[in-house]
Amino acid sequence: MSAIYPNQLAQNLKPLPALVLLWGEDAGAIRQAAQQVIKATQIDTADPFACEKLTLSDLQTTPTRLAESAQTLSFTSPHRLILVQGISGAEAATTLAALTEAVKSTLSFPLQGVTIVIPVPHALDKTSPLVKAAETHAQALSVRFFVEAGANLSQWLQTELKALGQSIEPDALQLLTEGLGADKELARRELEKLATYAGDETPITTTHVLASLAGSTPADAFRLAEAVGQRNPQKADALLQNLLGQGEDLSAAFTLTLRHLALLKQAQTLKAQGQPDAEILKLTGKLRAPKPVQNDFLNQAKRYPPQRLQTLPEYAIETLTHARSGLLESNFVLHRALLALSA
Repeated sequence: MSAIYPNQLAQNLKPLPALVLLWGEDAGAIRQAAQQVIKATQIDTADPFACEKLTLSDLQTTPTRLAESAQTLSFTSPHRLILVQGISGAEAATTLAALTEAVKSTLSFPLQGVTIVIPVPHALDKTSPLVKAAETHAQALSVRFFVEAGANLSQWLQTELKALGQSIEPDALQLLTEGLGADKELARRELEKLATYAGDETPITTTHVLASLAGSTPADAFRLAEAVGQRNPQKADALLQNLLGQGEDLSAAFTLTLRHLALLKQAQTLKAQGQPDAEILKLTGKLRAPKPVQNDFLNQAKRYPPQRLQTLPEYAIETLTHARSGLLESNFVLHRALLALSA
C-alpha cells in the first residue's frame, strides 16, 4: 500500500500487515514504532516458535532466510513475528542491497499469519528500492519518520523542559537543539539529566547545557574540535584514533567541530565589524572561559581560513550525505572530513 505517516500507524495495524518498514531520520521514533507494532501482534518475543529475530548478517549468509522464515508456521501462536534487528543505517550499500533483495523475494510469496518488522534509520529515501517495494505491495506498510524542523524541535524541547519544571535561555536552547539531534528518545533522557544537573538553578544556561552534554560525549570529541580550530592535523588524527579505538561513532565529534568552527566564523565577522575582543568573547559565549582558553580561541579565529568557513555549510551537508549513503563506512567518511578541516 502507499506510504503512511507515523500518526496513521495504529489505525493500519488492524488487520496486521505482512511487513512493516519503518524508516527515516528519527531513530528514536522508529524504535518506539517498532515496539508499537510488536505489541499489536500480541506475540511474546521470547517465544522462539512464534518470534524469530534476524540480522543483516543472517540475510547475507542465507539470502533465502527471510522468505523461508515467513513461510514457517508457528506451533504456539496463530500469528508469527519476524524482527530484522541491528540496522544502524551506516551499513555498506551492498549490505542494504542484500536486505532489499531478501524483502523483494519474500513479498513475491503469499504471506499469511506473519508480520515482518524492519526498522531502518538514516539509510533510506523515498526513491530507495526497499521503500518502493514496501509501498507497492498490498500487504506491506511503509512508514517514514521525518526529522523535526529546527523551530519545531526547539518548541518540543521547551515543552519538555516546562514539564520538568524548567525554563531555558535562548542561546542555551539553540545549543541544545544542535547538540541533541533528531532522536527524541535519547533527547528526552538527556533533558532529564540536564534538569537534574541544573537543579534549582533557573533558567538553564549554556554552561548547564555544555556541562550536561559533556557527560555523554567523550572528552576527546571536545579536544578534537579545538585541534581542528588550531589547524593541528597530527593532534586531530591522534584524537580521532582514540575515539575510534573506544568504539565511538564520529557523528557527535563532527557536530561539535562544526559548532566550534561556526563560532570561529562568528568571531571573524565580529572582528571585521570592528568589535573589541571582549565583545567577541561575550557574543561567542567565551567570556567566562579561562584566559588561556580565550586567547587560544581568538588566535584560532585569526588563523583559520575565512573562505573555508564560508563554505562550511555546503561541506557539512556533502559530508553527511556521503556518510549516510552506505557507499563508504560512515566513520571513515567523517574521519577523512575532520582531518581535512584540521589541515
